[in-house]
Amino acid sequence: MNSVIKQCAINRLDLPSELFDVIKSYCFYDIKSWETIQFIRHKKEVINDIFRNNVVSGANPSEFYSDERYWIFFVDTDEDSVKCQFQGVNCLSCGNYDEVYAPDYISRKIICNCEYEYDSDDDDDASFDD
Repeated sequence: MNSVIKQCAINRLDLPSELFDVIKSYCFYDIKSWETIQFIRHKKEVINDIFRNNVVSGANPSEFYSDERYWIFFVDTDEDSVKCQFQGVNCLSCGNYDEVYAPDYISRKIICNCEYEYDSDDDDDASFDD
């Protein structure tokens, strides 16, 4: 309703009638733009809801986090759980990818070159269990 009052106020201005549409197009959305904005707003709400309630990650761990070096990120919904997963194993010293578990497409620049090896016999070291 506020928009109608503003448009009536613009119509009362002492200006040439050609300027009314220019001013209104600057001040207000057209119907198509408004519908697009509403669609985008709705999709953002859906995505936020998925991230809050259906994403498995370090912020929302599950049984996948048995080793502090191992991480996983995926959407746990019926339609998305198998589509896209990101996971890896990182060195606790340098943070780079563990060479044994690094995918082939990972740049060699971010592969761990530490001399430190994870030994399951040492209680202080992390071990990766399959």
